[in-house]
Amino acid sequence: MKLKAIPFLLAIIFFIAKANAQTVCIGGFLGGGTVGGFASSTGAFTSSFFAEVNTPFLGFNPRLSFVYAQDFNALLPGTTNKYFPFLKAYSLKGIFTQPLKKPFFIEEGFGPEIINDRTFSNVDEWNYGIAVSIATGIDFRKETTSGFKAGVGAEFSITFGNTFAQYLSVHLQGQYFF
Repeated sequence: MKLKAIPFLLAIIFFIAKANAQTVCIGGFLGGGTVGGFASSTGAFTSSFFAEVNTPFLGFNPRLSFVYAQDFNALLPGTTNKYFPFLKAYSLKGIFTQPLKKPFFIEEGFGPEIINDRTFSNVDEWNYGIAVSIATGIDFRKETTSGFKAGVGAEFSITFGNTFAQYLSVHLQGQYFF
């Protein structure tokens, strides 16, 4: 899947959902964790951008995500490394959200994922697997359908075959609902 296809898919999801009077949300996360493949895992910073559609008739909300995770050393000034391991991942998760005592919530997600493993300079493999996530936080929307949600979460992904690429992220997450 080309990176250029992601904005196109997000635009389609947004317009279809708004045409059917459903709530659409965009969000992302920033955090730390690990990336790995054939080699042992290394510390990494993680980031994500996602779009989600509220679908009451399914019982869960589909979320299309892009995740980027790279070795922490890429952020340090003056490093002498010439290559920093990284992963790019695309997932389509089902998100299940439960309200806790107002204004708190908890959400869980599960779904298929495709990871581009670039943990070595000579490795450029696509791996297929699953992603699992959990997050908890505060819903600032009160009684309206638009507004912000923020929280902390964790996401783990593992693949089955090729280079067995995987990542773990512990992060701060934010979402805006239209």
